[in-house]
Amino acid sequence: MNQVFHRFVEGIVRETDSNQEEREDLYEELLSHLECSFKDYQKQGYSNEEAMRTVMTNFGDERKIGQQLQQAMYPYRREMMLGLSVASLLYAYGVYLSQLLIMGDAHILWLVVAVLSSTALLLLTVRPVSSLNRRLWMNSLLLIHILIFFYGLLLATDVYHPVSIGLTIIASLILLLAIVLVYRTTIYDFSSNRQRSAKDAKRLHFINITTGIFVVFVILFFLWAFLFFSAEMSPAVFIIFIPLVIWIVSYASQMHLLSRQKKKWAYSIAIIQTAIIICLIGLWLLGV
Repeated sequence: MNQVFHRFVEGIVRETDSNQEEREDLYEELLSHLECSFKDYQKQGYSNEEAMRTVMTNFGDERKIGQQLQQAMYPYRREMMLGLSVASLLYAYGVYLSQLLIMGDAHILWLVVAVLSSTALLLLTVRPVSSLNRRLWMNSLLLIHILIFFYGLLLATDVYHPVSIGLTIIASLILLLAIVLVYRTTIYDFSSNRQRSAKDAKRLHFINITTGIFVVFVILFFLWAFLFFSAEMSPAVFIIFIPLVIWIVSYASQMHLLSRQKKKWAYSIAIIQTAIIICLIGLWLLGV
């Protein structure tokens, strides 16, 4: 009997995008509810088989229950992910065809990468794999998607035609939706009451995601400018990726320090990181 309930609950939890801690909480809650209902039916005179069959029938289909829980726990996120992936696919082909038909040349490599990124997001949304760490994979894909489509935004501005305005607006909306989803999946959707320093973790995530997005956009802008004005690729171009490496190390260090309850050190690194970026912005604006 217990094995039947365990398999049933596992099937329900598998349909959600919960992290490990949330899955454990949800698993225990659902299993406890099934076992309590089973005991109630036993007290009413049902045999073990009848009680188990009645409980399972009343509970419903595991896949539908899982999908309902997914929607209740993360409202409209599935629809947002579907909208992002479909819009991204249409935009990728739109930019490619615009470049090909208007300018006579197109970036086939960017098209392939953009289509792969959009398709991966679509598959992760429509056919999620329960064995994966969905939070990690979703956020990683979203960040990669932002990188790819920011470059796609720059490509749209290169199309010397009124259609460029429409493509630029669509690209901006795609980037905005992807950024909103990164914030949501990292800060809002995956909170845990059992996580130590949960509020501090959310604050640090917010600070680092914000600064990281800015760093990535600036790097891509300079990379695009370098490729546009340079006749050939130079190893020196990789110097512009140093700030990104520093940001990754800083972000990881803050999370590590926070996990060891060294909040002051974690916040100190975040403040220094943010101050450096603000100073660089100021210097860049003054230089402009």
